[in-house]
Amino acid sequence: MSSILDELVMEDVALHCPVDFIEYHKCISKKDEGEDCSILQTKLATCIKTKVPSMQKILNNCSDKMTSYQDCIMKNRESRTINENCLGILDELRECARKQVAHDPLPINEMKLRKIDNELNPK
Repeated sequence: MSSILDELVMEDVALHCPVDFIEYHKCISKKDEGEDCSILQTKLATCIKTKVPSMQKILNNCSDKMTSYQDCIMKNRESRTINENCLGILDELRECARKQVAHDPLPINEMKLRKIDNELNPK
């Protein structure tokens, strides 16, 4: 299910931030050549936060879960116990994000949303 959610959000990002999306991915593909992609990454992040409806909903409605996950990562980084202690929080965050995308399907994503619903509610 998480890969489908990732695809849904990526399609939304590509649809609403196409130039920034392509430029950033071109840059990271050349990273081995010493490319500094931080400016393009910042531009893409800004576009995502301001223009991508699915991400705006996730950021607005799942911020508590995002904060909990970030806190868990920071707390468990040194002990290297992130997987053991934070995966449950990540699952909650992904479920919250999935609900945000599922409530307002984009036409480009409707088939994938049906696939998510079928996985969650088999007949």
